[in-house]
Formats: sequence, structure tokens, C-alpha cells
Amino acid sequence: MNIPVSSKAMGPLSLLSVSLLFALAVAHVAVETCDGESCEGEASSVLMLHGTRGYKPRDIRGKSLYFVVTDYFADPPPGQPYSNCSAPGWCNGTLQGITRHLDYIQGMGFEGIWITPAVLQFYGPDPDNRSGYGNYGYWAKDLYKIDPNFGTAEELKQLADELHRRDMVFVYDIVLNHMGPVHKEKELKGPHGFHPFNKPEYYHQLNRGNLTFDEYVKGYAYGGKGYPPPVQGLGPGAMCKKGLFSCDCYRCPVKVGFGDPCPVTPIYMGDEAAGPKDIPFCGVGDTICEGYNELQTIQGWFYDLGDLNQTHHFVSSELIKWGKYMKDTYHIDGFRLDTAPYVYKSFLSEFQDAVEIPILGEVTASNWSFFKSYSPGESSAEKPVLKGLLNFYLQNAATTGFCGMPFFPGANLNLTRLGESMKVEYELNPGQVNDLNLLGNFVDNHDMKRLAYFCSSTMPRMRNALAWTMLTQGIPIIYYGTEHFFKETHPPMWNAGFSTTTPGYTFLQGLNNVRRILGLHTSNMKVEASSENHLIFSRKISSRFVSIYKRVFIFLNNNDENRPVEYDVEGVLPNSGDLVWADVLHGFLVPQIAGGKLFASNSEPMALVLLERISLGELQEGAKLLGPRKERTARPSVVKE
Repeated sequence: MNIPVSSKAMGPLSLLSVSLLFALAVAHVAVETCDGESCEGEASSVLMLHGTRGYKPRDIRGKSLYFVVTDYFADPPPGQPYSNCSAPGWCNGTLQGITRHLDYIQGMGFEGIWITPAVLQFYGPDPDNRSGYGNYGYWAKDLYKIDPNFGTAEELKQLADELHRRDMVFVYDIVLNHMGPVHKEKELKGPHGFHPFNKPEYYHQLNRGNLTFDEYVKGYAYGGKGYPPPVQGLGPGAMCKKGLFSCDCYRCPVKVGFGDPCPVTPIYMGDEAAGPKDIPFCGVGDTICEGYNELQTIQGWFYDLGDLNQTHHFVSSELIKWGKYMKDTYHIDGFRLDTAPYVYKSFLSEFQDAVEIPILGEVTASNWSFFKSYSPGESSAEKPVLKGLLNFYLQNAATTGFCGMPFFPGANLNLTRLGESMKVEYELNPGQVNDLNLLGNFVDNHDMKRLAYFCSSTMPRMRNALAWTMLTQGIPIIYYGTEHFFKETHPPMWNAGFSTTTPGYTFLQGLNNVRRILGLHTSNMKVEASSENHLIFSRKISSRFVSIYKRVFIFLNNNDENRPVEYDVEGVLPNSGDLVWADVLHGFLVPQIAGGKLFASNSEPMALVLLERISLGELQEGAKLLGPRKERTARPSVVKE
């Protein structure tokens, strides 16, 4: 396709105006944010704080999120000894610590945060001597209290206020499937018991038979012999008949759309299994597994975590009341829902309708039909459930495609599978998902190994994987500390510090800035080409960016070293004519394109836009005038004491 050149398309732009317009589109430029007391007294027409104006949730669609595990992020008590928090136990990060470091997060360009649950937890250790402590936030004891280890209710409100003052969004993690560990009925009752679910009938008791409740829930605690009972619902591990050949769903050959691409034996058993060691592998949604049992998935427990019975009227009504309370009290813009497929869809639908704000469900499934059924769209025959999903359907292929680990059929250092899955989700099934802009894209999280671990700290692969996360349609989600390329799953952030000049920080900053300048938040996406080592997709440019052709083309690869890359662009890039393709990620540098090939000088991700040559010169000169940034450390935000 030839694209006509029009001098009117650009309009008169001085060097200064171009420089200012695109200053944020280069990786080494900081985002201007409120800095401590300098923001005092400023007000935006959209800012609605506690006790002032009416609360209206902000739109989280397409907003980039920085994911914080509160206990490991910032501001432990003064005098706490140095520790890498590798041993089980609390690390003592706080809500106030997050608020104090919002400059750091917003300076990276993020438009919101997602934090782990802050309600009162089962402190630990678990009496079964296996499960540890509740510091992650998913072992609730009292849904209406804020855990003092994290802070206070007022400090959670202050965090929401400060986010909204900055026009950032607030996504909060909730659990509807279970409470904390339960081993005796008396643990549910009394002033230090569970609230509001303090009776055995509020919990699933599948296959209890003639056992007393205490016998059923004893598990490994107090001299118990282990699981089951209670019946296990945790996957991988518990939703099919015991035995390697019936439960290892990825054992070759498999006939679930993968062909026969597997290695001899995928490493999922033994210590690598996510479920209890004495229960073999089978994942949620893997209905091909012999003996897959949906009832067990819904009513089974996760180890010893009290599994809530949402068919009980008190449980369902209290959970809905609590969800509305949390949203209204803490001005939450969206929920992330833990363990979504272990809860009845009918209840999830009712809960979503009641709270109204988008819920991003954690559905850890690679089965497309099963995955999308938790957020069906207008063309689906299924009834509405949740408004959004964490995009495990793509993550399974993305992390493995860029890094080579963990194992996933057909995706081991092969980006073909990822490209095909992106087409299935975004192009070939219109209306099958509720909202493509409410799909949360990520390559690692707190329940798995880090990106740097999977990629063996290979920088080109990590940078390409992060570019995929940030530039794919949906909600980009970056796990805290990724900017430091942590290899450990949850090291304390304060040990690494909050420098704003590290290569990872400025790289993510640049990606966020490009998203904003090009207006990519909710713009559509098209997969242009995918192969073993290359992935090319395009996004519509929805802003007033000067590109003549209103699409940006993203070029990614999985090279293990920084070397030249040759992309096949025949039929992918429109003919430029007298215009020029320039890389918006790297100072508008112009790659060589000839004979249907694009020749990149290194393995860095690229984002090409089409410009007039006069515009290109001004943009490149403007990038030079900006100069390198001086090193600085983000100034803590002002927190009301």
C-alpha cells in the first residue's frame, strides 16, 4: 500500500513544540508528577477525594498497573534488621510505604497500582507446619478490619486519595473463594475468630461423611496425617484420577490443539508440581484429563484454607455486602479476584453486578473455551460473569516464548504459539470476551518464578518480553521490582532502593510514555506475523501523533544476545513512498528496509511509526536537545501522620 504525502497532515510544528510534545516518548525522560509539598493545594476537576466530592470510580481499561505485594515493598518499622525475607514470615512492608513511594511509581509512567489484600490475616505460622504465614494477604480472618501489620483503615484511605489526586487508578485484590487456615471449629469462633464466617456451615464439606467437622479439617495440624480430607480443589494437582498417565495433561502426544510439539517428558511432577506433592498434576480447566471433576474444583479446599460455600444465603449476601463496602469505603476503581474458577459462575456474576466496578478474574487456564467463559462477551451464548480477566491464556505462551521456561506446549522459545493465541483472543473471535481492554497482560507475578529467572537474566529476552507486556492491547501489569530484574519471587524492595535511573526503570518509563503519547490505551491490535524467533503486531494510533499512517508496528524477538535482527516485512509494512519509518522507542532512529526485509542493528524491541522526513528531523533533534537525565531518587510523597 502506498501512502500519499500531505503537508497538511502535519501542520506547522516548530522544533520547540515538537520537542515538548514528544519529550515523554523517549526512554530517558522523566514524567512530571506532583512532588511532595509542591502538589499541595492543586486540584483537578476529576479528583474526588474522601470527605469532599462524590466518589466516581475511574476507568481502568487499558491503564498500566504496577503490582505491589504490600508486605515486601516499602517502609518496614524503624530499626528492623537487614533481611532478604527469604525465610517464611512477615517482611513488614506497609500501606504507608506504598503511599510514600508513589512518586517513584508514577515517575515510571504507571497509571495505577494493584495491591494485595490488606484485611486482617491469619498471622501464622500455620499449625500444620507446611503452609507458612498470611503475609501475602490471602488468608483472611476478619474481612472488615485492616491488618495492623500493613497499617490502618485511614492509611488505606490515604493511599486511595493520593492515587486519585494524581489521577491514577486503584485496583485492590480480593478473595471470594476462601478464608484463612481452619483446623478446628473453635478457631472460627470468639473475639479472635473468623468474621463474618464463624460457623462450619459457611464452608464446603464435600465427602465429609460421618466425620466430625474437626476430623474433617484437621489436615496435617495437631498430629494429623494429611490431605484429604478435606477434599482438595487446588490445581494443578487435584481434579482428576491419581496417576501419571491420567493426570499429566501435557504428556505427549496430546490432542488439545497443540499438535505434537512436546519434549519427551514435561517437568511438572514432584517438586515442580504446584499442588500437594502427594497429588499429581492436572490444571483447572484441563477437562481433557481423565476424571476431571468440576464439583471438586468448586467445593474442594486449597490445602487447609476454609473454602466458602457461596450457595449458603448468608455467605453470598455477606460477601456481596462486603464487596460494596470495600469499594465505597476505600474508593476502589477495580478489583482483582483471586482463584476465580474455584467459585460458582452464578455467584461471580451476581457479585460483579452488585459492585459494578470491573473485576479482573484470576483464571489460570490455557483452555480457550474455559478461560473466556469467565468473561463472556456479547456474541457469546453464555451469561455475563466478570468484566475482565488476568490474561493467563497469553501469559502461558508469552513467558515461555520469550524465555524458554516454564514449559508450555509449542511455545518453548517459539513465538509462533503466542502470535496464534493473540489472534484467537483479539481477532478471530469478536465479541467472545467481554472487553479486550480489561485483559491484564503480564509475564510473571507473585505466584510464579520471576521473569529474570525464566529468562536466565538474558537482557534482550527480558526487554522484549516487557515490551510485549506493555504494548499488547489490554492492561499492562508489571510486578514490583521488575525494573531491578529481580530473580527472587518476593525480595524486599527497600533493599534494592528506589533509584529512578536504573536501566529497567527508564526502559519501562519509555514504554509507558510511548503508550500515552500514541494513545494506545484502548486502541485495537492486529497480529501481523509470528515465527519461531519473531513477533510483529500493530496498534492503532489514537492520539494526535504526527504519524501519517495511523498505526504503530511493534517488532519483537527472543534472541539470547544483542545482535542484528532481520525481520521479514513483505506484506507487513505499507510502502513508505517519500515517507520514512522511524523507531519511537529509540529516539526516532531509522532502520534499514530493503527487499522486503527490515534490518535492525540489535535485538532491542522496536516500535515503528511513519513520518515525513522534515518531521523526523525535528523529532530527532528534539530528542537530542533533551539531553541525558541527571540521576535522582524519587522523593517520598507527603503522608498525613
